[in-house]
Amino acid sequence: MPSLKQLIKKPVHALSSRFATSRLERVVREIEDAKMEELSHSTFLETKIRQIGLRHDRRALYGDDVDDMNFHAPGLWQIPRQLAQAMALLAGQRIVSFLEVGTCDGFTFSFMAACLSRLNPGLKATTIDIASRLPTCARIVFKTPVEFLAGKTSDAFAGHVFDLVLIDGDHSYEWITRDYRNVGQQARLCMFHDINDRFCGDDTVPKFWRELKTEESGRADFHEFLYHSNADRVMGIGIRIKR
Repeated sequence: MPSLKQLIKKPVHALSSRFATSRLERVVREIEDAKMEELSHSTFLETKIRQIGLRHDRRALYGDDVDDMNFHAPGLWQIPRQLAQAMALLAGQRIVSFLEVGTCDGFTFSFMAACLSRLNPGLKATTIDIASRLPTCARIVFKTPVEFLAGKTSDAFAGHVFDLVLIDGDHSYEWITRDYRNVGQQARLCMFHDINDRFCGDDTVPKFWRELKTEESGRADFHEFLYHSNADRVMGIGIRIKR
């Protein structure tokens, strides 16, 4: 079953895509050479996200952040402050293995891998997607070992233990549950995208997140990053940390 992002994904202009990937690579280099303390400050991280740019999306979901949207090109499919604050929290955690479920353009993975590898030398980062083709940014040379794996779901890693898992693939309730059972439940840190997204529907990721907070209450800490310039219910990041 295709994910929500695959269903609404639109073709991008080749020239714009190459330019956006080039800009991503430049910022990745800057992050890999950044001072360690900078990566724990959300203001620094938010600036880097804006320098990379946001994925072109016609749904007017970014609010005031629309000024940072790339023109007909890939980018971070994120609300900048949400991701920046989430990454500032992760900066205080020891992470040596990272799995992302749902690569899409690969910009979020590239940004996160760069930040986490600077903070955690030796990090092994992997991203998987059901799509059969790798994104353009898979050609970027990273200082840390990274894997872009096409044509894979979390079923291929069921039972594997990662320090951090980001679940951002198929947003149906069935698949978010499956991804969590396959790889998220075993991870010390599990990160979810779109926990407060009205475009997904309340019976998908938001429902799963609400239920998880109840089911694991007392055994885990939950952090939410929901900022939106228009106070709209768009995206939202949740992080579950085992106690």
